[in-house]
Amino acid sequence: MEKPYTISMEDCGEYLYFLVGGGKLTAEISAAYWRDIAHECYKAKKLKIMIEKDFKETVSPAEMLRMGEYLGYLLPTFKVAFLDRYKNEDINELGKRIARNKEVMMQIFDNHEEAEQGLLVN
Repeated sequence: MEKPYTISMEDCGEYLYFLVGGGKLTAEISAAYWRDIAHECYKAKKLKIMIEKDFKETVSPAEMLRMGEYLGYLLPTFKVAFLDRYKNEDINELGKRIARNKEVMMQIFDNHEEAEQGLLVN
């Protein structure tokens, strides 16, 4: 069965970079790609992630609540640098707060250079 999203990964040494995208993002799609990401992180023994999101339509606040809770379950204590090509700042800020409440060290960035600096600072 074909996935309702695309995902690519690059091992950048100290962290893994993921580009994930598609049409409309839902909590179910988010759970699926975060499972893919968690699998790769555990397999590579990496605790740092840069994720770039490329979905044309984002989620509702209620769906973001579910997504943040699930992320905390999958990747507690991981360090996540987050980029959004569509700059959905309000909903991403909500997701960041929820993830941080679940012990995920998430920060939102505007570009790759800042995101990489944020990840590589101990």
